[in-house]
Amino acid sequence: MASPPAVPEADHQDDDDGYPEGTGVDLRVTVRRLKARNTAPGPDGLPGKAWVLASEALGLRLEGLLSACLERGQFPLRWKTGKLVLIRKPGRPADSPSAYRPVVLLDEVGKLFERVIANRLAEHLAGTGPDLAEHQFGFRKRRSTVDAIMRVRALTTGDAVARGGGGVVLAVSLDIANAFNSMPWSCIREALRYHRVPTYLRRIVGDYLTDRAVIYPGRNGEWNRREMSCGVPQGSVLGPPLWNIGNDWVLRADLPTGQYQPVPVPACRQRSKLR
Repeated sequence: MASPPAVPEADHQDDDDGYPEGTGVDLRVTVRRLKARNTAPGPDGLPGKAWVLASEALGLRLEGLLSACLERGQFPLRWKTGKLVLIRKPGRPADSPSAYRPVVLLDEVGKLFERVIANRLAEHLAGTGPDLAEHQFGFRKRRSTVDAIMRVRALTTGDAVARGGGGVVLAVSLDIANAFNSMPWSCIREALRYHRVPTYLRRIVGDYLTDRAVIYPGRNGEWNRREMSCGVPQGSVLGPPLWNIGNDWVLRADLPTGQYQPVPVPACRQRSKLR
């Protein structure tokens, strides 16, 4: 996948916008969301409900830790390692590699921190921007595949067809193979600059995207480790928004005008109970 076009210097400058004071981490909302989910634990073996109970005694200390991590631009190394689990896809041969979807189980406390970062990214895009492309429907609040389908339907009915003299509407569907796992980290970093994401958030995301690894069981039951150099982990909280940001430049590309109108429609994503 090619990198996005370089950000014009005249339109964007890397201001030294350090960590804003008075913006400490508040985990009350994220802990409430964790309480409502029943997900498999990561390598540390601690389920989310254990952290919900522990937050009553450790909440302030954890908030202080995450606030310090944001200020220093450090994502703890231990939270960057995930346990790889393969989910069988229905209707495919068991001996085919394409019959399995990889899911990375991450430590729940690390996902709490990811949600803090993801919320701040979303607030910046919506409030300051530039925001994501209007045509982007996947992994966004108050948007869904149904909204995208309704937009496509609008192109095939009413005035849109009448003005075209009864022409034929064609829809082209593209499926990017191994999409999440192949996203270049350099593409995400450059896109963060384009969207004028504050320096402290770019710094923490940059650290999040370094020294990542997955562990997986071998044929004899031993655990193996593989270092990662690209991609966003499936099963993470930050993966979907970073995917959107990294690919947003595609939706801003110049396309033929006239009777052509790009309407990207996200694929329906089945959520695994292991997440």
